[in-house]
Amino acid sequence: MTITADRPLSALAADPRALVSAEVFEKIARYFAVRHEVTQTYAERAVGQFLVFLRAYADRVDKRDFGMLLPTGESYRVVPTRPVDAVWHAALQISEPYTAACDQIAGGYVHHRPILTEAMQDGTAIAYTLAALHDTGYRVDMEFWGGEAESCCPPNPPQPGR
Repeated sequence: MTITADRPLSALAADPRALVSAEVFEKIARYFAVRHEVTQTYAERAVGQFLVFLRAYADRVDKRDFGMLLPTGESYRVVPTRPVDAVWHAALQISEPYTAACDQIAGGYVHHRPILTEAMQDGTAIAYTLAALHDTGYRVDMEFWGGEAESCCPPNPPQPGR
């Protein structure tokens, strides 16, 4: 990773734990560690990156230039990598802490709507996501963002209400 003057040094950035209450953070991290059989330290780092992802989503969702366009013409959001999406799926399984995290970070529930686009496959989406993550001012751990954005489900599954 190249650090430029327009990007904060990750070591100087804010701790993602500050995005939610200690209780919410601990519940999600503990559940993720047990569910995925990873160390508590790894789980805490992964959950931190998931929370930064939610913050980036919340910061961008109401902006007119929010992401890129989907084939449907809708604008598209920041996208997770495989390890961050694994935390998202785990968090969804414990709905009360997940809902609390969404409320604390985004002001409301953030739905999981899997998509697969050409921009996800060619790296454009992850580049947009990385810029959004850094813009939050929270620590970005590149171990969790070095891969491609991936869809966790079949390509472009039907969305509720559409």
